[in-house]
Amino acid sequence: MFVDYSIMEYSEPRHGMRGFPVEYAALGFLIEEPLHGYALRSRIREGLGPLWQVASSQLYQVLHRLEERGYVLRSSEQDAAGPSKTVYHLTAEGSAAFWNWAQEPVHTMRTVRVEFAAKIYFLRRLRIDAVQLLIDRQLGALEKMEDRAASERRKGSDDSALNAMWLTLQIATINNFYRWLTSQRTQLCKPKENNE
Repeated sequence: MFVDYSIMEYSEPRHGMRGFPVEYAALGFLIEEPLHGYALRSRIREGLGPLWQVASSQLYQVLHRLEERGYVLRSSEQDAAGPSKTVYHLTAEGSAAFWNWAQEPVHTMRTVRVEFAAKIYFLRRLRIDAVQLLIDRQLGALEKMEDRAASERRKGSDDSALNAMWLTLQIATINNFYRWLTSQRTQLCKPKENNE
């Protein structure tokens, strides 16, 4: 099912969670294997560190919310070298929420760097065959973003010149990302190499 989020702002809930993808990043790494909080934070830092950072306290709040929603379950595992650790396991509902998010394009340029990049990261790791479809959907979403910006440019404002400049910048940004995504499509659709 395709859901159009174009009318929502960046911080609005999607699939019951905030737009910032910490929740989805946690789910994405838990698809691979159950993890305790510290290991999950390390995976996020290693894989998504160039995109964004997450504090330990924020991650544990996220894990608590995911547990409340039924997206993760926790268990206690005894560590031979020390105290027991809480390990988080993905549920079927959590997996479904992750895949719904990962396969949908973003609808604002504000979310491209963080959210779209995270989606590409996970799809390359987990389902390389889905990357092409996400790119195609994203290119379509970019065309709609450009159409909306062009439509806004035709509307009046109390400072038409400034408004026109901002909208020109927005359209140029959309077009630049469109060209970049088109030029990188082949590389993005290649499986991640183990030495990357």
